[in-house]
Amino acid sequence: MRLHFILLILIGIGIQSSLTGTLSPESELETLAKSPYWLRLIHYEKSFWGGYRSRVEGGEFFFSPEGKSNPYLEMQATLAAMSKDIEVGRLKQHPQCAFPERYRFLKEGLKLKTKDVLCSKLNEYLDKLNPESVTLVFSSAYPHNPGSMFGHTFLRINSKSKNQKKQDLLDWGISYAAQVENDENGFAFVYLGLTGGYRGQFSLLPYYAKVNEYVNNESRDVWEYELNLNREETYRLIRNVWEVETNSFFDYYFLDENCSYQLLAFLEVAKPDWELTDFPIYVIPGETIKKVSAISGAIKNIKYRPSLQKKMMGNYEKLERSQKNSFQNIIAYKTTPQEVSDIEVLDEVSDYLLYVKKKKENELNESEKKLFRQVLVQRSTLGKSNQENDSMGNLMDSSRPDLAHNTYRLGLSSGVEHRQHPFLETQFFQDIQFKFAFHDLLNSDLGYTPFSQVDFPAVTLRYYLKSYQLRFENIHILSLTSLSPLADLDKHPSWTFHLEVLSPKDLSCNHCQVFHFDLGGGGAIGVGKNKAIFYSLGVAQIEAGNSFRLRYRVIPKWQMGSIIYLFEKYKIQLQSSWLWDLFQRERRAQFFEFQLNQSLALSQIWELRFMTQAVISSQENSSFYEGKFSLNYYF
Repeated sequence: MRLHFILLILIGIGIQSSLTGTLSPESELETLAKSPYWLRLIHYEKSFWGGYRSRVEGGEFFFSPEGKSNPYLEMQATLAAMSKDIEVGRLKQHPQCAFPERYRFLKEGLKLKTKDVLCSKLNEYLDKLNPESVTLVFSSAYPHNPGSMFGHTFLRINSKSKNQKKQDLLDWGISYAAQVENDENGFAFVYLGLTGGYRGQFSLLPYYAKVNEYVNNESRDVWEYELNLNREETYRLIRNVWEVETNSFFDYYFLDENCSYQLLAFLEVAKPDWELTDFPIYVIPGETIKKVSAISGAIKNIKYRPSLQKKMMGNYEKLERSQKNSFQNIIAYKTTPQEVSDIEVLDEVSDYLLYVKKKKENELNESEKKLFRQVLVQRSTLGKSNQENDSMGNLMDSSRPDLAHNTYRLGLSSGVEHRQHPFLETQFFQDIQFKFAFHDLLNSDLGYTPFSQVDFPAVTLRYYLKSYQLRFENIHILSLTSLSPLADLDKHPSWTFHLEVLSPKDLSCNHCQVFHFDLGGGGAIGVGKNKAIFYSLGVAQIEAGNSFRLRYRVIPKWQMGSIIYLFEKYKIQLQSSWLWDLFQRERRAQFFEFQLNQSLALSQIWELRFMTQAVISSQENSSFYEGKFSLNYYF
């Protein structure tokens, strides 16, 4: 009996060991369904209420009815479908062909013995791309178009070429954008874009077409970040794009799940150890470049393509005075191209006419067409230029996005204000400000469009040390400003727009709040290469609030100012405004505002500012003065 008992115990231990030493097929499948790669492949994210939710919309992407929120059931259903003779998706393909990356992952992870299906459409697509590696491309902001003020990112699929001198312009670009009707109403555009009302759509175009669109048509700089992806990782990315594009779609959200975010999600599929999509609130294209740059070894090479405008303006500034005169005579039809043998002048005229053509949507008038032909014919007789081709510019160009300051800002300030409305009052205060985005006129312009501002939204709280009062000093909704120098070859107007709730400094009421809106335009003159700008703007300002007799006031404003880089990373702004307060019978109409603001960028994340302002009314005993130091942290 004792021997039998011992044998039973030993047999039991053996059985238990065998059970714990190997996983059942169900357990193995459940473990694989929780793997980070499977979650990324189906684009799952943690739900607010717990569990998972895929960002992909549309039932054809999921084999299980519960697949959108259940990774395990979706893996079970996918595994079953891979051996069935069925057609799925928009292209009516076998499951192995419609979801090739899923199939590869499951076959390798579970060591499946299933027979591979011939996928002619997929193979044709892959042969067309012939992928070798991936480049992340950033096109800079386009300040003259509010819809492009943040820039854009897309992927270039670098093909494997048998030609040693392969031209990257012959590669393919994969872009992701919202499907928007050409005649879409502006308000509907904003509402639908913020609420996910548009479908996201992938487009595949030759890279030269994308470069022509951004560099030539819109005069935007292009930065190319060659990523450290090998051939197999590149194939994983492309196969996952194929799975989404041929079977379903994403909803497009302007602020977060936008062009940049979804591309990062596909890069996470290619590189499972990269964490790229953990943004707290919004995703801006330039910030995605920083995200990738922050990963050690992620970027192999950086290449810069300056815009047509930047090349044209830069080459024009290099010309001697006599060459500039010759250039001006040609475009004024005072001199024919046949009379000019200077290669640099003819090249500049050619670039200028091409720039004019792009601005006119590829339509020159008959005189311009004739002149363009004459220039090209004359230039063809003169051979190559002796000067080294520097059209690719300098890698330290100021538009490089990964060097830019971060966009969130937390600021702490200490200062003093002096009021006389009509009684004299001096108080020390402390401010705390939080701003979501993006870039203002006092920020370092490195990585941004020089002398431009895109700010939204921000809140400033002010605490008065003497009266122990905490107040809203400012609720900033949106500010847009583009100060463009009026140059010989390009004369863009400057403009500004502000929408905020603030405390007017010219009123006798103590810390009253009004709704403020202004819109204006004018001109600017630049000095040096973005070293200084002087501007003059005519502005229409409207304010509304209970502090006014009519509950509103209308203020025409003439604003003059300058922004100067005294040295690298140190900016100073001088600004004066002359305002007319119309329709207010109880007070004189005119008052003046003066500002002296200085900023010093200590690094990509830290900045110091000293800001002063004065508001002087034509009324007696009515003035306001303020000065404060600020320390800003960008993250």
